[in-house]
Amino acid sequence: MDTRPLAVITGGSSGIGLALARRLASRHWRLALVARGEERLHAAAASLPVETSAHICDVGDRDAVQALAADLLELGGGRIEMLVNNAGIPGRSGALDVDPAVARAVMDVNYHGMVQLTRLLWPALVAARGRVINVCSVAGTVALAQSAPYSASKHAALAWSRALAAAAPAEGVRVLTVNPGPVPTAAFPQADLLAHPLARRVVISDEACASAIVRGLERRRSEIFVPEWWRFAGVLQAVAPTAFGRAAARARRA
Repeated sequence: MDTRPLAVITGGSSGIGLALARRLASRHWRLALVARGEERLHAAAASLPVETSAHICDVGDRDAVQALAADLLELGGGRIEMLVNNAGIPGRSGALDVDPAVARAVMDVNYHGMVQLTRLLWPALVAARGRVINVCSVAGTVALAQSAPYSASKHAALAWSRALAAAAPAEGVRVLTVNPGPVPTAAFPQADLLAHPLARRVVISDEACASAIVRGLERRRSEIFVPEWWRFAGVLQAVAPTAFGRAAARARRA
């Protein structure tokens, strides 16, 4: 029986998920990568130097998540040391023009999938006294006109993750909530920001984000922003929502 710890990473075929998988592989974890795209998922699993299983799943599909959880529980023998809820899709629509079907789909992946998979794997996480890493977003602390469904889904994910972090220690599980700033990935290329000579400075790499996650785990943090100065954006909108809203509206018109 393989006694190495098992980490499950959704959205593990690229970006932050794969960058974190590389770091865990260097620490000799077993890995289970979850993603929707079969070709890229298998390529990612094959690129890692440790035992890695590939699981094709859309975490916004409730039945698919149920089947995934059953496979993962069997793989871990009832113990899962780490769950990384990293899967996410964009929602590039405004509050007034968003298609309700798009809003539901974004919420299903970015929020409901996180909740469902965590609940299904919870007994195995408790048995292993494991860790949950919820990759939320700075978008969970601020709301901008041009990404209403995405911001809404990340606000929900962040609130639930904070509630989970408060409840989990009683059952021996630790939770790390991660709020990255803009990170260029396949789903989120950040082309507009990267094209701007000043705005590109707020963009960080998936490797930098993965390194920050590892540091957060080592320091037993419950929540991090990447970089940490992004924390002030959420504070500003909470303290001065009217001024923040006016500034965001001006930026949109510019």
